Amino acid sequence: MKNLLKRTLLVCLVLTLFTCTSDLSGNDISADLTPSQLNDPCVDQDPITRVINNGTVTIDFKVVDSDGVVLVDIPNIPANTTTSWASFEEGDVLFSIDSNQTSVSDEKVQLTMGSCMAYEIEIDSNNEIVSYTPIIL
Repeated sequence: MKNLLKRTLLVCLVLTLFTCTSDLSGNDISADLTPSQLNDPCVDQDPITRVINNGTVTIDFKVVDSDGVVLVDIPNIPANTTTSWASFEEGDVLFSIDSNQTSVSDEKVQLTMGSCMAYEIEIDSNNEIVSYTPIIL
C-alpha cells in the first residue's frame, strides 16, 4: 500500500509520455509542393509595380494593356514620394509617366510582364526614368 501511490504516479507519467508522441507522416506539408515552390515565395501572383518619384514635379502614372485598357491609374504623385505596390494582369503593358509641366517630357516604357514580376519605376532628380528592367520575385 505504501508504494501504491508512487506506482500510480509512475504509470500516469509513463502513459502521458507515450500519448504525447505525434505521427509525423500526417504532418508532411511539403509533400504536395514541388521543389521550385519550396524555394520560390511567389507562386502565380500577378505582376506588380510602383513609382519612386525622386523628381521635382508631380507626375501621373498609368499602366495600359495592349488593347488600350488602363490597368493602373495613379494620378498626382508628388515629388519625393513613393507609391504603394499596385498589381495588374500579366501581358504586354505600357508604363506611362506624364506631367503637366512643359519643361518635363513624358516617358513611356513597354514591357512584357509575367506572373511573379515587379517593375519599380524610379524617377531621378532630372525627372527622367532611370530604371528599365523588371525583376522576378
